[in-house]
Amino acid sequence: MFDLLPLDGDGRSCYPKENGNRWETAEVLVVVKAAPQPSASYGDTVCVAGIRMRESGPEWIRLYPIPFRSMEEYLQFTKYDLIRVQVMPASKDPRSESYIPNRSTIQTVSHLDPWKPRHRFVSPLASQWTMCGILQAQREGREYPSLAVIRPRDVRDFKLTPHPGWTAEQAQKLNKNLGQGDLFGDAPKLQLLQPPRFDGKYHYFCEEGGCKGHTQGLLDWELVALERRLKDRDDVTAISEIRDRFFTQMCAPERGPLFFVGNQLKHPLAFSVIGVYRSQSRN
Repeated sequence: MFDLLPLDGDGRSCYPKENGNRWETAEVLVVVKAAPQPSASYGDTVCVAGIRMRESGPEWIRLYPIPFRSMEEYLQFTKYDLIRVQVMPASKDPRSESYIPNRSTIQTVSHLDPWKPRHRFVSPLASQWTMCGILQAQREGREYPSLAVIRPRDVRDFKLTPHPGWTAEQAQKLNKNLGQGDLFGDAPKLQLLQPPRFDGKYHYFCEEGGCKGHTQGLLDWELVALERRLKDRDDVTAISEIRDRFFTQMCAPERGPLFFVGNQLKHPLAFSVIGVYRSQSRN
């Protein structure tokens, strides 16, 4: 069914906020699963972003909240799954890409693997913005996207530092909701969400002429997952393996890396890298 959806248009990398309180069906290629974060309402939630199919072509959509750890297994999905879900514009979030998902309606249609089949979804949205261009538009009061695909001209470094742990406010949110039932049913008993072991930050230059460089944190679920797989390694070894994965391999120039970036609701100028994509591949 997804093969019949239009992908020939340029898509909308920036579009006005939709209003309304009715559910509609969205067909989405999931490309971002951010690391879980403390939430006052759900204990911990995940911000999911994907490429939505519309008649005008592909466009970004943000699905929040997704309390992924407490969701039933049959509702869970992975990156590069094609899903169908009922959504409604998030009235309390002015960002046009933000929608509330009805999590009970999530259907995983298929999975795109390996890289080449994914390109036709991502390519129409690539290089429509530079990071400098987004920040400049925001400062000038012009329309700008809160989610975008950025093509870095040069990924200079990826640094890892020890995570400071949850703040008192974050810890309170996690403990308040631990073991409580989910809105859509009884949530399974969970272990308290542990903070990441490291914070990772990219330093890169975008394609804008005169770019002075950007330093942005990496909030990808895969970073946290790798840190946990390396829990028995000492810090030096773990950092070396993580850098090899997220810098040496994923950001190698011959792989044509693209950065999926997104901003924060309360801090619109604070963009982070929420995923890394390989635009050059043989498969």
